[in-house]
Formats: sequence, structure tokens, C-alpha cells
Amino acid sequence: MHKKKAIAIFIIIAVVINLFGCTQKSEPISKTEYMLGTIATVTLFDSDNENILDKVFQRINEIEQRMSVNIEESDISKLNQNAGKEAVEVHEDVYYVLEMAKKYAQISNGAYEPTIGPLVDLWAIGTEDEKIPEDKEIKIALERIGFNNLQLLGNNKAFLKKEGMKVDLGGIAKGYAADEVNRILTENGVKRAIIDLGGNVYVKGLKEDGSKWRVGIQNPFEVRGNHIGIITLSNKAVVTSGDYERYFEEEGIRYHHILDRNTGYPARNEVAGVSVITDNSMVADALSTALFVLGVDKGLELVESMENVDVIYITKDYKVYISSGIKDNFKLSDEQFTLVKSQEER
Repeated sequence: MHKKKAIAIFIIIAVVINLFGCTQKSEPISKTEYMLGTIATVTLFDSDNENILDKVFQRINEIEQRMSVNIEESDISKLNQNAGKEAVEVHEDVYYVLEMAKKYAQISNGAYEPTIGPLVDLWAIGTEDEKIPEDKEIKIALERIGFNNLQLLGNNKAFLKKEGMKVDLGGIAKGYAADEVNRILTENGVKRAIIDLGGNVYVKGLKEDGSKWRVGIQNPFEVRGNHIGIITLSNKAVVTSGDYERYFEEEGIRYHHILDRNTGYPARNEVAGVSVITDNSMVADALSTALFVLGVDKGLELVESMENVDVIYITKDYKVYISSGIKDNFKLSDEQFTLVKSQEER
């Protein structure tokens, strides 16, 4: 039995600046820290005020301290510890993110599932304890999962109805943090910036020459930095989920970290990677997980029913599917891949 450990890929979308001739009159300033379980980098292109960057990372730290399942005193940990017992009052930030998490769980019919925690713990992918669980273990975990049993009672009070339930905001908290970073930058007069929270990218404003930013979409079959195409954007979030980010292999089968609540196993479909493009990083974060689980057909159908949301799917047979809203903004650059612009063209 052969088991291969994957190297975690934190930055899954490369913002292509130098390659495409973005010339700046002044030197940008940047700060990088390991936060929210990933590498977070914020770069300002029209300000040399490092105090702004300090404010940004203080805010990210606040969010992590309140929402991380790995911090025993976080609001989310307290909510989980009281599952099936009593309601817990959480910070208004946490309550808002729980509301949004439940909203997108409903929209995606559970493809994005904020109470996936028992299953995440069981598989433990990306840790020293990762393993293929036994069927009986998966069955027990699935009985403890269900966003309808996450009750939001008002006055910032939340309750998990079943003992053993566990909220995990790993699929949405980084997006919320990116939105908060963007808010702080705007309030401090920053008009041009790139926010990258472990591949959760937001491109703010325009480049100094007035053109849009060019963002490279990661090739899921190659090492980090190899892109399959470029999308041009301004004031947009791009969030990617892929089966290459965190995984292990056993007997030739890859077990990745994007879990399907319907089966209890990592989602198995034709998708290798999915990138969501929209105005709001938190929305893009939740939808990137949901759309990966849903697959190409159902995912495109959902996206086309929503306003200001677009998607780029990369499948295991080297095809790229894009939603209608970005047909003029995306350019395929890798000849190994075939671009399919609509379901009818498949």
C-alpha cells in the first residue's frame, strides 16, 4: 500500500503583474504573514503608509481568533463545545458569517456545508492523522451534519441542535477576511491593491496605467505558478478550489479535502479545479466549494441563475468551461486545454 503526501499549495492563483508589463511609478509596499491557516499577503500600489498594513493584519488576526476551530477560546469553538446543550452568544462578526454560511448552504442545497466539521475531523486531511475512515465512522459523522440544525436565534445567539455537531468556517472565513481588508483599505484611501489570502485573491481598482489587472488561473496539473489562462479584472474577487490543494493518495486513489456531505467522501466528479469570480470574496469563497462539489453541469446552471457571479471550471480531461459573463475577459493560454464556452458546445 503506497501513500503519498501532497505538499500544500497555499497561493493557488497567481496575479500576473511583471509578466504582462504592469509598470508602476512608485514602489508598492507589501506585508506577508501566516494567518488563517495560510499565507496572507496584502500589497498596496498607491500608498507607502505601513500603518494601513498593520491595521489590515490586526483585523485578520481578530477574525482568526473568533472563527478558527483550532483556537480553543474562539467563538466557533465555544459554539461547537455547546452543541446539543445550549445557545452561545457570539461576536456580531461571527454571527454575520454564520448567517451568510447558512444562506449559501441553502442556495447550494448543502454542496457548501458549514457544519461539515465532524467529517473534516474524521478524515483529518492535511494532518499527520489523515486516513480513510471506516464506513461506520462516516455514517456517525453524517448524522451530525446538517445546516438546518444550525439555529440562528437573533441577538447574536447561535445553537447547534445535535450533540457532536461542529461548525467549520474554513470555506468562508478567508473570504470574509478579504472583504474586511478591502473595507479597511477603502476607508484609508487606498485605491489600488492586491489582497491574497492563500489564493483567495481580490484585485482592487486599476493599474496605474488605467488598465485592468490580469490574473493567472492555476493549472491544477502543474506546480504553483503555471497558469492555463488569464482573466482581466477590476474590483473583483477570484477564489479557487481544487483537488490538488490538500490531499493524500492511497493505492493510487487521491483523497482531497473537499468533502461531499451526501457521501461522506471527498467529492468525486470530473472537476480538477474551479475558480469563482464575483464582487464579494466571502460569496466567492463559499461558492468555490459548492461549485466544486456540484460539478460542471449543476454548477454552471447555478452560476447562470445568479447575478454578478462567474466561474471557470477545469476538468480532468483538460477542458475549460466558463460562464457567459466572462467570455470576453478570459483568454486561454495553454494549448493542452480546450475552451468550452457553454454547455451546448460540450
